[in-house]
Amino acid sequence: MRQLKEDTVKMNQIEFKPTQFGPVCVYQNTLYRWLTLAQNTNEDVVIQGVMNLKHNEQVLVPINQCMFLFLLSLKTTNLNILNLGLGTAGFERVMYYLNDCTAYIDSISTFNTVEINPTINTIAKQHFNLPSHHNVYIQSAEHYIKQCTNTFDVIAIDIFSGEHHQPFLTCNDFWQNITRCSAKHSQILVNLNPQTGQELQVLLVLLRQHFKCIAIIEFNEYKNIVVILSQQTLIHINVEEIQNSPVFKQMAPLLYKEINSIYHIE
Repeated sequence: MRQLKEDTVKMNQIEFKPTQFGPVCVYQNTLYRWLTLAQNTNEDVVIQGVMNLKHNEQVLVPINQCMFLFLLSLKTTNLNILNLGLGTAGFERVMYYLNDCTAYIDSISTFNTVEINPTINTIAKQHFNLPSHHNVYIQSAEHYIKQCTNTFDVIAIDIFSGEHHQPFLTCNDFWQNITRCSAKHSQILVNLNPQTGQELQVLLVLLRQHFKCIAIIEFNEYKNIVVILSQQTLIHINVEEIQNSPVFKQMAPLLYKEINSIYHIE
């Protein structure tokens, strides 16, 4: 990732789109293609997603790899999946690959993605191999969840503008609506970047009001954390299980080394 930040320069830019949410830029070198959103020239480069050009089914960043930890325990037949935040369509590419090309997922019943920026949807199809048949709802995640009548087994939440996650993630109504769209066995996986320990503490207090079980994953080289939520125990999510899991041996064999700590609240 450090090298990609250095390569985020004009000569490697292959797409630039001004949008109401800020400029969307796509860059490429000989190995990777990546995306930046609302990037200011006086700020450190924030890469929103990366795709390996030769193996686009690979998950390259430990944070994104952890968004698949539901595979450690959930049933993989007739999965109902919701992804809030499209980005570079990495979550979608991997899920379709696992379903179509491996035995780790038997079948997907429903697979919806919500993205507020229509330009991101266009770029994901043009540059990041998002299948044209995939269901993308162009609206805010907050609005979609408020009106949602489906129940999902997996809800992935990865919604950023630059380094900051969206303010509604700290709102009680949003999480109340998430619980309405999930079942007892469901897992909600959230990529977060709390700016202070106090901000994280306040958020965990809020989440504990809606979920019986919480797992918090910290990384060695990233400020972000991944929080996993469920009404059922998540105690199986630990470094040893990740290291010995057949699916993670294939898709993220070094993930267990990238994790600093996993905390549980149950």
